[in-house]
Amino acid sequence: MKHSLLLLGVVASLALGAPAHGQYIFMDVNNNGACSSTDVLTSSITAVDVWMYTDHNKNGTVATCTPDPSKNLDMLTYSVILHASGNGTVTFTGWTNAMANFTNIVPFRAAGADMGIAYADQPPGSFVNPGLYKLGTANVTVTGNPVLSFLDLAPDPSFTDFTGFGSHCPGSSFAFSEVLNFDFFDNCGTSPTTPTESTTWGRIKQLYK
Repeated sequence: MKHSLLLLGVVASLALGAPAHGQYIFMDVNNNGACSSTDVLTSSITAVDVWMYTDHNKNGTVATCTPDPSKNLDMLTYSVILHASGNGTVTFTGWTNAMANFTNIVPFRAAGADMGIAYADQPPGSFVNPGLYKLGTANVTVTGNPVLSFLDLAPDPSFTDFTGFGSHCPGSSFAFSEVLNFDFFDNCGTSPTTPTESTTWGRIKQLYK
């Protein structure tokens, strides 16, 4: 993909390693800094915050750099790809960066149900320490009750390459980048109005009345 050289050039020279199996990226709709079943999209929602925990898993346990424990899960770049689905639509109108000293390296791109963006710390080569960070906010217009989720890889070459972050920790598929579903798996998007579990259980009860 055409943005690969840009992202990887910002990060470092190529080096491959085993997956780190940590980190947690999530969305927050109700401004409580967490992701749960209460984060639901409605027509009143105009902003969706995206957070990254570079050194903790979803359950709160500490994540470490598996290929090289001497390396920190710090952050040099971040890239996000969002996808809308479900009962309604999301129109992506922009992205507001929340990381101080980060500058845009892959422009905001919205096409159909998807959007992507990427930023890097400045000056080049500087890193923020491991921790919990609000990356930014997707500005949206919502109709119906859709849901948002993360895409691991770009839906087409005009997008940023992946959802993840550049780090001193070696990546498994992208040089020095921790990538969703390659190096870590914990993620949380928005929830439907009616949880799937409740709907399914309700139908089962109706069948056996």
